[in-house]
Amino acid sequence: HEEGAIEERARDYNANWMSAVEILDDDVYLGAENSFNLFTVRKNSEGATDEERGRLEVVGEYHLGEFVNRFRHGSLVMRLPDSDIGQIPTVIFGTVNGVIGVIASLPHAQYLFLEKLQSHLVDVIKGVGGLGHEQWRAFNNEKKNSEAKNFLDGDLIESFLDLSRNRMDDISKAMCISTEELCKRVEELTRLH
Repeated sequence: HEEGAIEERARDYNANWMSAVEILDDDVYLGAENSFNLFTVRKNSEGATDEERGRLEVVGEYHLGEFVNRFRHGSLVMRLPDSDIGQIPTVIFGTVNGVIGVIASLPHAQYLFLEKLQSHLVDVIKGVGGLGHEQWRAFNNEKKNSEAKNFLDGDLIESFLDLSRNRMDDISKAMCISTEELCKRVEELTRLH
């Protein structure tokens, strides 16, 4: 291998007009494309053949609704080293409209918990103009339309804190957790940004 040479290690065979890319870890990459979508791909390092190891598999898809033009590892808030939230890796993004957002790589158990909360919130909080949350967040470009996967809507989840106490209690009961504990877990999430 030549010093300073670019070498292809793996390829995403989906044609996307990319606007930003970031490496999340050795095998997972984050991308934004011109139809206002985000997606993640994973390199199959354990593949049996060179072809399998050279193919990037799409593992996450999400319609952001914004044209991302920059990703950057980091945080907008001071992280406390002794808190669990302080250990969660985050990527900040900027868009052409001036939006600044955060993408957090959550531990699997926390992801599953928040995914369950999100599914309950979708039933309670209605989208603007009658547009359903799943429909709005579905990955959509000229070539395909698919449900969002492996991304959560932090704004929707944080809106739990704005609900009436009765609605909070109903959702907490459905999730088999106390309202106070659920509020605490959502408030922890707000400390990521």
